[in-house]
Amino acid sequence: MKKILAAFLVGAISVCSLFAEHSFGIRGSLGVSNLLLSDSQKTELGEDLAAAVGEAIGTPWASYSVSNDAAVGGGFAFWGNYSLPSNPAFGIQGELGFLFGNGTTIKCNSGAMGFEVDGDVEFSFTTMELPVLLTYTVNKGGFFEFIPQGGLYLSIPMGKAKMETTAKGYYLGRLLSEEEETEKVKINSSVLVGTALGADFALNFSEKSALLFNLRYMIDFNKLKIDGDEVARRTMFLMSAGYRHTIR
Repeated sequence: MKKILAAFLVGAISVCSLFAEHSFGIRGSLGVSNLLLSDSQKTELGEDLAAAVGEAIGTPWASYSVSNDAAVGGGFAFWGNYSLPSNPAFGIQGELGFLFGNGTTIKCNSGAMGFEVDGDVEFSFTTMELPVLLTYTVNKGGFFEFIPQGGLYLSIPMGKAKMETTAKGYYLGRLLSEEEETEKVKINSSVLVGTALGADFALNFSEKSALLFNLRYMIDFNKLKIDGDEVARRTMFLMSAGYRHTIR
């Protein structure tokens, strides 16, 4: 095992030495995610939620409306970028990151004869992200750099997903009762695969140090599986800020 690890490290160092420039850094992110649910899934969720909420609170319901809203999350990542010796503006970037708050919020509203029931389910889970991106730097070495990037990623769900259900019953605008419940559900998907597109905006305040601001859009190719059922593909929009150190 030690010989294999040593060989891997020597190989990695040898490959990295072929590149003209190395940079690495860390960043923190805020973002919004969603699950691309179909109309039939929304209808099924709405029926189940409205019926369960109405039964729990003891109010009748006749019709309902359902919306699928984005969930707020965030995370952090470590990354390294290697420029090509033939054209240093081009680079390959690998990352190791973690995202918290992936998921969505299902909202349901139903009512009849002066009664109204509001319910929502916040679904969230954590992932480890492993992107490999191609980058191109505009105005390389200048005070301001624009770095479009894109590529593929592996996303590994960690632990179980959390579902927080909140339901409120009203009569003529007066709160009758409120129900809250939190449960954990198993994620059957071991790996999600997707594509990421975005850009870095770098401010070089010294020859080797820079502040980075990043915008990125991510979308999974395969659907998330929960309790054996395929649910939906995940999308996420991230805004990040971080630090970059360059070795020339």
